[in-house]
Amino acid sequence: MTHLRMLAGALALAAAGCGSKPVPVSGTVTRNGAPLPAGYVTFEPDAGAGTTGPGATAPVENGAFALPPDHAVVPGTYRVRVGPPMLGSGSDKALAATAFKPWETTAEVPPGGSTLAFDVPAKP
Repeated sequence: MTHLRMLAGALALAAAGCGSKPVPVSGTVTRNGAPLPAGYVTFEPDAGAGTTGPGATAPVENGAFALPPDHAVVPGTYRVRVGPPMLGSGSDKALAATAFKPWETTAEVPPGGSTLAFDVPAKP
């Protein structure tokens, strides 16, 4: 019986993502097929899909982003939010004409890390 309890506990920890090592995530962001000049990408763990742990945000510059190594995420399903430059970032005024409401989607981050591509629609 003790072995069954230990096995059940180990399975519960594995399902919750405990012990998963953070992995690198990078990629591209386009809007209407053109590289997004500036903005941000936020990864929020999807607890409903069993992904736990901290989220992370990376800036988008010239259509590219990369989560810093100290803010890597664990493998799993994430709600991803892409938005225009944050107010006060310095880029916000120069790119006001390209501003848009934050756009959301989901993405799967595999155990080895991932290179992702997001295309924000013209009217998110």
